[in-house]
Amino acid sequence: MLILSEKIIFIIFVIISFYLAYKSFKRMFQIINRGTNPISWKDTLKNFPEGIKVFLSQKTLFTTRPIIGFIHSLVAWGFTIYILVNIFDVIAGFVPEFEFFPNSVIGFAYRLFVDVFSVIVLIGVLYFLIRRFVLNEQKLVIDEPVYLSESAKKGIRKDSFIVGIFIILHVSGRFIGASFIIAQNKPDSAQPFATLLSSLWLNFSSSQLYFGEHISWWIALGLILAFIPYFPLSKHAHLFMGPINFMISDDRPNKGAIKTINFEDESIEQYGVANMEHFSQKSIFDSYACIMCNRCQDNCPAYHTGKELSPAALEINKRYYLNENGNSFIKGSDVPLKGLLLTDNALWSCTSCNFCVIVCPVGNAPMNDILEIRQDRVLMQSDFPNELTSTFKNLETNNNPWAFNQQDRAKWAEGLNIKTLAEDSEGEILFWVGCSGSYDARYQKVSQAFSKIMQKANVNFRILGTEEKCNGDTARRLGNEYLAQNLMQENIATLNNYNIKSIVTACPHCFNSLKNEYPKLGGKYEVLHHTEFIDNLIKSNKISLNNGIKVEKLTYHDSCYLGRYNSIYEQPRNVLSSIENIEITEPNRNKEQGFCCGAGGGRMFLEETAGTRINEERTNELIETGANTIASACPFCMTMLNDGLKAKEKNEEIEVKDIAEIILEHIQ
Repeated sequence: MLILSEKIIFIIFVIISFYLAYKSFKRMFQIINRGTNPISWKDTLKNFPEGIKVFLSQKTLFTTRPIIGFIHSLVAWGFTIYILVNIFDVIAGFVPEFEFFPNSVIGFAYRLFVDVFSVIVLIGVLYFLIRRFVLNEQKLVIDEPVYLSESAKKGIRKDSFIVGIFIILHVSGRFIGASFIIAQNKPDSAQPFATLLSSLWLNFSSSQLYFGEHISWWIALGLILAFIPYFPLSKHAHLFMGPINFMISDDRPNKGAIKTINFEDESIEQYGVANMEHFSQKSIFDSYACIMCNRCQDNCPAYHTGKELSPAALEINKRYYLNENGNSFIKGSDVPLKGLLLTDNALWSCTSCNFCVIVCPVGNAPMNDILEIRQDRVLMQSDFPNELTSTFKNLETNNNPWAFNQQDRAKWAEGLNIKTLAEDSEGEILFWVGCSGSYDARYQKVSQAFSKIMQKANVNFRILGTEEKCNGDTARRLGNEYLAQNLMQENIATLNNYNIKSIVTACPHCFNSLKNEYPKLGGKYEVLHHTEFIDNLIKSNKISLNNGIKVEKLTYHDSCYLGRYNSIYEQPRNVLSSIENIEITEPNRNKEQGFCCGAGGGRMFLEETAGTRINEERTNELIETGANTIASACPFCMTMLNDGLKAKEKNEEIEVKDIAEIILEHIQ
């Protein structure tokens, strides 16, 4: 199709484009390589099947916004197919009369597929541009008081516009070019839409059609060459960076686990993240994978209650800073983070609910960035909210976040004939009670209820009593990793001394630490949450339930550390459903989409002064279900929901009960 001079010009453009693209990609990876904890690209390549699976299925887009996710998937699939289409079009430009299997079923299917997908991609991209630039859809906006840098504010809209217009012009150029070819030859049943468009050129001369074909070819392919060098700087980089992100090896047992700092390694001079270069390479990679879809803030408890935190803003600020200052960053400039990516108020607003990590369609983990910045503030700078001074002191001196005496840890069990391991170490399972279950007057009743259930099921269990200490979760999520590890190692020494194999606990925070974080420090145990344990007791007929006559209207609140951290959604519901005369109504946000109570990430011990209270927003949702009982499975959740009911003056009408208490009421 192309004449000789066009071929030469195109080859020159290809060389220039690929050279500029090489420099652009090289710069991006030089920026990424400045991070700590190098990415093992060898291991990443081994995970190639997972990347292909994510890329082809686009499955990560359907966790939230399923309809929009489906439209985006069509655009993604269409654009990906266009890579193959572009290759064939280049060949067609250089090889006279080239067609891809012109007179075969394969060729027919190919042309039909490209024709239909061209239209789908055009409609999809137009829809997304209308959403962002005409409708200004709220989900695509990051509202104040969240901090967004000026470059990010300008860059988001500019980048979205450039990418959107590029796709429209590129696909349109190719689509119109096909219609010019059809007009020169004859209608093609394999390309119904292009054939329909070709009717517009009926009065064009052959030379005009020939010229139109050439111009369309240059628009379609020329735009590709122009876009390739810009690709690493654009949001469109997520098309490939996202799947690669899922391929990068991660030795954490789940996405919410915090990587352990080795305090015995004297070569480590920095704990946590103070400067941009302290981020891991994976964390810097995240900023280039970010699609800027804001899904991470859809159910972010801090963002939705008017705090200064948006997980999306953190990644977007990071991305645009590196785009603008990448060259100096590569050369070794120190870039302090304080005030650069998020405000101090935003830093301490995170409840570590893990929603932003689980829901991200490209595998980013902004929550982990926040927790690592906290580590620097606490361990290196002693810069943290005043309320935490007493919390840290209590954990250090009393082994619990309050000022309770260690010798009172087992008082809740008085009169229940429960033995400690010190009294008799022959128990089959350890009941890890936790600080709330030991000291909080309301949650002591849960410890007692669960113990009675185990006794009725003839479970041979023991407790640690005064030998049990805080599991370390609160200190760890607040950034005090050193204190957390001291508590964890002391507990591990005690557990290993008794040769503990199996543990059950009623606290999801204890459960997550013992199950997922203790193994890194030498504490490997089989750990069950009490809802799992009770579910097993019911299924094995070790306890039987008396369903009674009265129908109870009940709703269940998912704990973040039980659900999103450990995917325990069905067992609590199975336990409740085993009682025939209970009517369960789900709140609007449940399971993976569940809304946090507001106490995680150490927020239990911090005042909530900005915006509205997280626990009250969640309590409102649960009240709207019409239930007279809210079932919970976490001490922090129980406290926050009880406070929410009191604030709404509903505590006389609605009661918060732990699942163990509900089962004990119905046990025979």
